[in-house]
Amino acid sequence: MGLIKGFRDTVGFFTIIPVRDGDFFGAADHAYLLPVLGVLIAAICSLFAVISFYLFPPAVTGMIVLLVALLITGFNNIDGLADVADGMMAHGNSERRRSAMKDTRLGISGLVICIFMIGLAGTALAELAGAGILILLKAIFLSELGSKYAMLLTSFAGKPTYDGLGAVFFEHVGNLQIVIGSILTILFGILAGKIAVALLLVIPVVGVVFILTGRAFDGISGDVIGACGEISRVVVLLGVLAYHF
Repeated sequence: MGLIKGFRDTVGFFTIIPVRDGDFFGAADHAYLLPVLGVLIAAICSLFAVISFYLFPPAVTGMIVLLVALLITGFNNIDGLADVADGMMAHGNSERRRSAMKDTRLGISGLVICIFMIGLAGTALAELAGAGILILLKAIFLSELGSKYAMLLTSFAGKPTYDGLGAVFFEHVGNLQIVIGSILTILFGILAGKIAVALLLVIPVVGVVFILTGRAFDGISGDVIGACGEISRVVVLLGVLAYHF
């Protein structure tokens, strides 16, 4: 029952899927279930992918799948990407950049990077849809799995930029959570076959994001975790696309 409750908490915290008794601390204690959440999101996206594949051209199918993926997370991760971009492009020390990242107004840097990443992801999904339903479903599966695994790794890798719920969440993600989350990711990845090698791209993405945001903000935040998830989704999609073609 504890595991089920923990997954329900994880779903409730990271998505807009309605669940009962969703709890922040329960999600933090069960962050290793993020790869499982990725599989759940992939399953929902795949349902829309199959329907769209037989009704619409590949370009429309790709954008529908991407919209569903973004919608399930309440656009929180893409919002985090925009905030991180605005913060990194701000001039000044880490404190001023953190202030820019927290600003609720969308800056030009955030707008441009979001348009670029959404366009890139949508184009990749469209190309994969044009290659066939099987490769499209594998790409959806791996990209969502990789996205959530990247978020888990980022939560473990750095120090929080400020005290608060985010700091509490990071403190709960320890070595055991990383080990379990990594094992789950590997086991799920095996289901996709050799093309699962695209998941390896998540590791350098997390490393680069960790280094750049660490220098810019002197730590990480929930926005950084969301941004890393969005970037990893796109990179894994591109990896699958490159592997297939």
